[in-house]
Amino acid sequence: MNKIVLFFLLTAGALLADDWVYEKSGDGVVAYTRKTVDSSFKEYKVETDVDARLSQVVALLMAVKDMPEWVDRCVEANIINEISPTESISRSVSAAPFPLKNREAVAHGKLTQDPKTHIVRLFSSGRANALPENSKYQRVKDVRGYWELSPKPGGKVHIKMIGHTDPGGVIPAALANHFVVTIPFNSIKNLRKQIKKEKYAKAKLSFIVD
Repeated sequence: MNKIVLFFLLTAGALLADDWVYEKSGDGVVAYTRKTVDSSFKEYKVETDVDARLSQVVALLMAVKDMPEWVDRCVEANIINEISPTESISRSVSAAPFPLKNREAVAHGKLTQDPKTHIVRLFSSGRANALPENSKYQRVKDVRGYWELSPKPGGKVHIKMIGHTDPGGVIPAALANHFVVTIPFNSIKNLRKQIKKEKYAKAKLSFIVD
């Protein structure tokens, strides 16, 4: 089964089971986690509402090279294979606490929009073998993510981000699970500020209906 489809099914099951545990909230952002059956690292879910158009949010998410400006602990990001305007394989590097190596992740992402509800979904799944490993970094074993952007009345968009990462290498699960909450939580807080920049506020995308 395709990894993206499988993750969607697992995510849908998790939401129906409603087994998320509240972790923290602040500045309009709420974070949850849940245990997984196949990993010692937890999954996370972060939600918020923003005053923005769908194109505005999508333009930010698709600007991979700008990720270090708002994604917490991200120090480098680039697209290594642009398949289409809505599908690509990208690489990102995240800072790890000393003496651990920085983590390098490679992932395939694909964006879709429902023609009726206009809800935008972005699925990503790890492609660890899509790029030769660099001994300078620790390659992330597994990464999967799901963004859901839902238009709301009054010019708002509800953002939901769900994900799971196995950072690879030797790292205490307790430390990794600490970052499971703080990294996405801080990232979404930063997104709320980043999205106000003019280049996103004025963005127009041919593949998105606002």
